Order: sequence, then C-alpha cells, then structure tokens
Amino acid sequence: MKHTIQIFFRDLTKIIHNPFALIVSIGMVMIPSLYAWFNIAACWDPYGNTQGISVAVANTDSGYSLAGVQINVGGMVIDNLAKNNQIGWRFVSKEQALQGVEDGSYYAAVIIPEDFSTKIASILTDDIQRPTIQYYVNQKKNAVAPKITDKGVGVIQQQINETFIATATEAVGNLLNDAGQSIQNAEKKPLDGLIQSLNEANSSLEDFSTSIQAFENASLAIDDVLQTVQDTVPQAETWEDAVTSVDDVKGLMDSSQTASTQIASSLEDIVEMAKETGSSASQSLTDAFALLHTDAQAAANQMRETKDGLYRIIGFNNKVITALEDINNALPIPLDGVKQMVARLQSSNDVINQLITDIDGAAKTIEEAGSLPLETQNQLLEKCNQIQGDLTDISNVYKTGIRPSLEQSIKDVYQSLGSLSELLSSFGNTMPGITRSLEGTSSALGHTVDALASVDTLITKTQDKITRMVDGLNSVEEEERWDKLLEIIWNDPDVTSSFMSSPVQIQTNNLYNIENYGSAMTPFYTILCLWVGGLVLVAILKCNVKEDERLHDLTPTEVYFGRYLIFLFLGLLQTLVVCLGDLYLLGIQCENIPLFFLSAFIASLVFTNIVYTLTISFGDIGKAIAVILLVIQVAGAGGTYPIEVMPQFFQAVHPLLPFTHAINAMRETIGGIYQTAYWMDLLKLSAYLPISLLIGVILRKPLIRFNHFFEEQLEETGIM
Repeated sequence: MKHTIQIFFRDLTKIIHNPFALIVSIGMVMIPSLYAWFNIAACWDPYGNTQGISVAVANTDSGYSLAGVQINVGGMVIDNLAKNNQIGWRFVSKEQALQGVEDGSYYAAVIIPEDFSTKIASILTDDIQRPTIQYYVNQKKNAVAPKITDKGVGVIQQQINETFIATATEAVGNLLNDAGQSIQNAEKKPLDGLIQSLNEANSSLEDFSTSIQAFENASLAIDDVLQTVQDTVPQAETWEDAVTSVDDVKGLMDSSQTASTQIASSLEDIVEMAKETGSSASQSLTDAFALLHTDAQAAANQMRETKDGLYRIIGFNNKVITALEDINNALPIPLDGVKQMVARLQSSNDVINQLITDIDGAAKTIEEAGSLPLETQNQLLEKCNQIQGDLTDISNVYKTGIRPSLEQSIKDVYQSLGSLSELLSSFGNTMPGITRSLEGTSSALGHTVDALASVDTLITKTQDKITRMVDGLNSVEEEERWDKLLEIIWNDPDVTSSFMSSPVQIQTNNLYNIENYGSAMTPFYTILCLWVGGLVLVAILKCNVKEDERLHDLTPTEVYFGRYLIFLFLGLLQTLVVCLGDLYLLGIQCENIPLFFLSAFIASLVFTNIVYTLTISFGDIGKAIAVILLVIQVAGAGGTYPIEVMPQFFQAVHPLLPFTHAINAMRETIGGIYQTAYWMDLLKLSAYLPISLLIGVILRKPLIRFNHFFEEQLEETGIM
C-alpha cells in the first residue's frame, strides 16, 4: 500500500514540475468535455427551430361553385399556412415546387390538386370522392427532416378536416334551426298530418277489401251474378279515392326507399372509417414504444391516447350494428349475412375492449417500472394488427356481400306497394268493362274469383304494413320524442361546429418534465465523454511503472494500483469539468445537482478502471477492445433511440452494458427521481468494478510475460 501511494505522488509531482506535461494533462482534462458540450449545445432545441426547414406549397385548386357562392378550399389552406411558422412554408408554383424538391432547395413539397374543392363538395352528391393532396419528399437530403415534414403535412390534413367539418356542421345547424322554427310555428305538426293520411289510406283499403270480398262471394252464386255484382262493386269515386290514397303512401315509401339505400351506402363509409382508425391506433402504439426509453411517461401517455382511437372504432362498430339490426328486423325475411356481420362486429368490439384493458395495464407498468417487456410490446402490437385485419375483412365482406343484399331486399319490399297501386289503378280503369263482361257471360267468373282473392290478400298485407307504421308514429308522440327532436336540432350552430371539428381535447400532463432536448440528451453525451476521456488517458499516459532508487521490487498489484491512481485523479477532474460546464455553462435542467455529480463520479471511476485494466492487461489489444466496447455502447445503451427500435443484437446486450445504467442514473437526476430507481442503477453500474479489478489484479499476472513478448514482436516491425 505504501508503494502504491508513493507511485501516485511521484507521478503527480513529475506532471506539476514539467510545464509540457502539465499542459498536456490540462488538455486531457478539457478535451472530453468539449466533445460533450458541443454535442449538447448542437441539439439543444432542434424541434423548436423547424421553421428553417423549407417546404414548398403549390395550390392549383380551381375552386367550386356552391349555390352561387365560389369556394376554394386550397386557398383557405394557403391562408392558414401563412399564419403557421412551425415549418418554413414556401408558396410557389407547382413546377417550382417539384423542381425544388428534386434539386434539394426544399425538403418536401405539397401539391393541392385542381379538383380539390370539387371532390370535397362531392359530399353533397351521391358520388362521394375523397380529395387527395400530393406530397413529395427528398429522402436523400437529410435523415431526420422527412420525419419533421411528415408531421407538417399531417397538420395540413388535420386543418382541412377540421375546417370542412366545422363549416358543414354550421350549415346543417342553421338549416335545422330554420326547420325547427317552421315546425314550432306550424299550427299542426307534420307528424299529425302524416298519421291522418295513413289512417285515411288504411280506411280506403278497408272499404275496398270489403267490396272485393262481397263481390267474390256473390260471384259464386251463378243464378244471381249480374244483380250481385251491381250491388257490391263500389262507386267510381270509391275506386279513385282508394287508388289515390295508396299512391300517396307509395310516394312516401319511395322517399323512404331512397333514404334506406343511402343508409346502406353510409354504413360502408362508417366501416371504412373504423378500418382507417384501426391503422392510426396501430401507428400510435408503435410511436408510444418508440418513446419508451427516452421518456417513459410520454410513452405511457401516448399509449393511453391510443385508447381514444380504439373507443372510436367501438363507436363506429356499434353504429353499424344498430343500423344493420334495425334494417334486418324491418325486412320480411331477415338476411343471415347481416346477422353474421353483426356477430363479427360484436366479436371485434370484444377484442378491442380486451386490448384497451391490456394497454391500461401496460401504461401502468411503464409508470411504475419505467419500462415494458418486449414480449408485452409484441403482444399488444400483434393484437392491434389482428384488430386491423378483422376490420379490413369486415369492410371487404360488407362491400361485396352485405350491401348488395341489403339494397336488393329493400328494393323488393318497396316494390310491393308499387305493385298494389298499379293493380288498383288498372282495376279501377277496367271495372266498367268487367261489369259489362259479367252481364254477357258467366264462364269467366271462375278466373275473376281467383284474381279477386289475390288482390284481397295483397290489400290485407298492405293494411298490416300501414297499421304498423301508424302504431310506430303514435308511439313517437306518446314518448314525446318529437319535442326531444326539436330540442336537439334547436341549437347554436357556432358551438356545434366548434365541437364537431374537434370533439375531444387532450390535456397533457407531463411527468418528469424535461425543459428541452439538450437537457434530455445530456446523460448520453456526458457519459459518452467520460469513456472517451478514459481512452484519451490510456492513449497518452503509460500504464507500466518505471522503477528507480526509491521505488523498486514492485509487485504487479502495487504497479496496477499505483499507476491507476493518476488515471483516476485525471478522470475525476474530467468529470468535474464536464459536469460544471453542463450545469453552469450550458444551463441544463437538473433536479438534483449533488446526485448528478455522484452519478458522474461513479461512472468515471468505473469507466477509467475498465479502460485502464484492459490496456495494462492486454496492451494495445486492450485499447482496441475499449474502442469496440465504446462503439457497441453508443448504439446499444438506448441513449438516443429507444432500444426497442434497434436490431435484436443490441436489445440483447442492452442490459449488460455499463453505459445503460450510467445513463439511466443520470436521467433520474435530470428529470426527477422515481423511488429507488437511481440507487439501483448506481448499484448495477458499480457491479462492473469488481469484475474489472479481478481481471487487473488476478488474471493479469499470467499475461504479463505474453504482453512483453507481443510488444517486442511489434517493435521489430519498425512501424508499430
């Protein structure tokens, strides 16, 4: 032990008394700090300066005339982007935009097509078309810039969607208010008039049915054919009233048929929306896992935000289920395919609810442990992909099977009343001829009786349908739903449009908030510079001790510890300088300064010992091993990207690397300490020190002679 201290003080004295050695030592202390400071300063707030990223925007939208008013959605987008300074928007022609992206003048370009407003306005027609914005990006210009420009284009899409929804909702709200006012001012509710018309039609059909039955029975009495027919057939005006009433009902049903067909089309859009939302939920979950090792709380928040998309899918599915069940129950013969479709949608909701429960558990695990097992992540992504696949299959089945069947069934139902109307009209026109024919011959009575029986059956079915309609409408009145409808449509269009354009507001609650990106990257670059500092020391200082008159007959252990003390001393000075610079030169965020210094000093102790041990034990080969370890740790410690997005090899070695635990411990001091996480990280980091000492003190002795032989062989080359 005495010789160990003597070696250290002798080394320190020689450095102090030699000006050149002192200057070099100062350089060894300062240079690693510069590496950390420059990198931290360079990435201080990169995402807060994205206005320097140039993105070209070209508007070729020709606009659209709606009710005499010219609208240009593309121009509205340009006006809004001019107020947005998050990205450097450049408003140019289409040719300039494309050329600029190709030659690198712009990172990306957004082209609004000529028919953009026309396709947006197609929502008011039967032929709905989705508008498309063309997006061009120069992937070669920079690796990170495309990710930033992608977010900018996402802002454009969201802005257009919100503007369109708000405008459309406000217009509908104004129309509903006008309709509500008209209904409220009316002396007689339209619902009452509709019920009265249906009752009159039903009464006419009842009279007509009675006449038909009487005529049929009388026709069987061959002896009194002509007299019975004349007494039983109703007057001409009775036929006209019956036909007119049924025609009125037919007009109402034709309108209903059009609405029902549009519902079948709308259901397809809802299914498509559910499928697209499923894709967004899968991407949101992937983004959450990407944040896991840079900001665990942000990852947990992102995962909980994923649930919003999943709840929307359940809402879409429930709407489709309700609509399909209502339509199917109204059909004379329910469709089996619709029942199967409803069962698949309900099964999909069950899987989604289970995924929501799993996401809650995973988010809670992240908040408590700061990480999430890779197996759990894969299970969540697999379940999310399963949901997306189910929704895609459901969408395809609806398009190819369910919708055509629904539309045909609806068409068949509504044609029945049309057939009745045509039959009654034809019957009324031919009644005089039938009467004359009956007066002239009795041989046609048998056929006439069969025809009348068919007509009577059709009338009975129609009466049943009208009765059900009247009962349903009466129940609406009884339950005061009409007043509720007025209450719903009587609203403030501005408030409604604002809500519909953005129905959900997100309140972000940051846990372990870090002020800027530079502070978040400080642990990685500071820990990295401490390892680099150890490499600088072994590159300049000798590991072997030269004996003299005072120090001789030194044991390998005394040599090891005696020379290591100067390495440790300079390494701690490097740590002191870089930490002071981080805190007071750069002004990084730090929640616990004493523990910040402690984590850095322990990291320096472990790193300098590892690098020193490798060098004194294996010579130049040890230096190469130290460099290889540096390269592996830069990629595998999760200092920049989440370890989950790295190749499998780096994920496997991640828990075994000293960098991992040193960076995690320093992150605790910067963002805020969670329970015993800081001390556990320091304990794991300190575990490398006994291993390094074992190699340097015990296992190194058999290698001393081999190292001398190896160095002699290299020196013989004259160049090594």
